[in-house]
Amino acid sequence: MAEASKAPPRPGLKRLLRLSEAKKVSLIVSAIFAVISSVLSLAPYVLLALLLGGLVGEGELSQSQYDQALSLALWVAGLAALRYLLLFISTMASHMAAFEILYRIRVDLCERLGHLSMGYFSLRQSGKIKKILTEDVENLEQFLAHHIPDIVAGVVQPIAVVACLFYFDWRLALVALIPLPLAAFLQRLAFGRDKENEYRREYHDVLEVMNGTIVEYVRGMPVVKIFNQTAESFSTLKKAALGYEYYLDRLTRLMAPAWAMFVVTTTSGLLFLLPFGLWFYLNGTITFQNLALFLMLGSSYMSPVLKLALMGGQLNHLIEGLVRVDEVFNEKPQEEKPTLRPPAGYDVEFNEVSFKYGQKPIVQNVSFKLKEGGVYALVGPSGAGKSTLARLLTRMWDIESGSIAIGGVDVRDLSFDDLMKAVSFVFQDTFLFSDTVRENIRMNNQAATDQEILAAASAAQCLDFINSMPNGLDTLIGEGGEVHLSGGEKQRLSLARVILKKSPIVVLDEATVFNDAENEARIQEAFVSLMEGKTVLVIAHRLSTIVDADAILVIDEGQIVQMGSHEELLAEGGLYRNMWTAHEAARKWKIGEEAANA
Repeated sequence: MAEASKAPPRPGLKRLLRLSEAKKVSLIVSAIFAVISSVLSLAPYVLLALLLGGLVGEGELSQSQYDQALSLALWVAGLAALRYLLLFISTMASHMAAFEILYRIRVDLCERLGHLSMGYFSLRQSGKIKKILTEDVENLEQFLAHHIPDIVAGVVQPIAVVACLFYFDWRLALVALIPLPLAAFLQRLAFGRDKENEYRREYHDVLEVMNGTIVEYVRGMPVVKIFNQTAESFSTLKKAALGYEYYLDRLTRLMAPAWAMFVVTTTSGLLFLLPFGLWFYLNGTITFQNLALFLMLGSSYMSPVLKLALMGGQLNHLIEGLVRVDEVFNEKPQEEKPTLRPPAGYDVEFNEVSFKYGQKPIVQNVSFKLKEGGVYALVGPSGAGKSTLARLLTRMWDIESGSIAIGGVDVRDLSFDDLMKAVSFVFQDTFLFSDTVRENIRMNNQAATDQEILAAASAAQCLDFINSMPNGLDTLIGEGGEVHLSGGEKQRLSLARVILKKSPIVVLDEATVFNDAENEARIQEAFVSLMEGKTVLVIAHRLSTIVDADAILVIDEGQIVQMGSHEELLAEGGLYRNMWTAHEAARKWKIGEEAANA
């Protein structure tokens, strides 16, 4: 409850208006031109009524009547053209301002996401973050480009119409106002404030779940196809889609009757005006041109009210999306300090480090030291905390207690830029950007020459497949690229990145776990170039690859339980020897061996 009380207030119209301050002048110009355009929209109707009044009569028109009618017709056409020209200028100004504001919001969101810890992304589906960056931000365009000028014009136009109607005939003006209170009551009935906010929240919640599930389904498509699954049989996706369908069905059933009555009421002005207007006309208390004017204007002045009601629903919808956007902006970024003292060397020391993932302890009171230039291995059962422990070194998460130091300087006392220059991380899951080979290799060193890039590629054993590509270093790779790379080739390109980066500390997170024998041999050769003169921490899956490490750290349930060389740990027994025995048994196992021995 304490957390809820500290939550930031729900954003509203003021928050939306603050977003528009960066382009305030353009949006004010848009609103002014929209108002002038909406007022000018009345003039053709008034002139047309005068024209009809002049044409109604007996016999042929005199020359003066003809000239007057022609003049009025030209005025109608001219004012209509001017009205649409001003509307065009208003629309262009608001849209250009909106797109620039949306661009800045997306850039700011990406910058904020880049300063959040990995824990933020681990606790959220990628589909939810995608929805915030795309749909929720895009919905703000509705307010900035449409709602600001439309709301101003939508308020001014009915007032101007009603004032005009009262000027010509106050009795029919009162008749024209009859639908207004009915529409207000029905609109409130359809969209009560508290009820609507609740529905908007539900809509965004179910949409986020469905977005995340769709992303998961697409990413898992190879597995889905292998096991002959379909979208219908993928239970999580089916459940999310049915949840979205259920929400929309319930919302429609609840709101549709009142909303339908509201729409009918706002378009029913003629139902009241026609009988009263004809009665007044037949009694001779109203002219034909005034009757024509009321039938044209009085029957349609509620159209902006209907538009405003629609915008009101959209406004609450996009405000709920803005809640999600502000959640990202309100998320506390990782604290960054400027580097006041550079590391004195590249020893790495963990001192009583503890870390929780949510409420679950992952690392508990871990202490060890990696000497500069040494090669160290981190092994343990699956889920023991190996990858988490290594990632704490690069502040992908911040520790709960203790300290992690590089060259005697706490990593929290280094700027992110200096920390990233000091440490390179090779993940087991390799990601390549949709760009050229050159740009993928030099992403950590934009000043690198082609000679340096090729030297790094050679050290990473990449030249064989790069030279076979249609455009060499200029070949597009990644999703939608010109060539398809195998997992091993992708891994070697990622090693070329790290070699070119020239960081003094390297972390290898099970970098060969999914590779075939040929690729693993190539990657092991690349490791020789990568690890030369570096402080290296290897998260090992295949124990045979780390037997020559300077020291092996064995982690179990978030704690270091053994430490020493391969021979020392085998002699000591315990978890490491059990793991080695299982590893050796797996290496010697052959297909059909159990059946043959049975």
